[in-house]
Amino acid sequence: MTKQSHYNVGIYVRLSQEDERAGESISIENQKKMLTEFVGNQTDWSLVGIYEDDGYSGTTLEERA
Repeated sequence: MTKQSHYNVGIYVRLSQEDERAGESISIENQKKMLTEFVGNQTDWSLVGIYEDDGYSGTTLEERA
């Protein structure tokens, strides 16, 4: 079996319950920056999408799609 040499990746970020504020949260901003930089440092990865749940805590499952 041949090892895959290139990966298309997406990053997923979500609001931390401890870091809620009006508009886009600081938590979301920091997660996007950190993960985008991480993916950019991988020679065989291409970032194809950023997926986010800003405004929905992971503890509130009924609000998530």
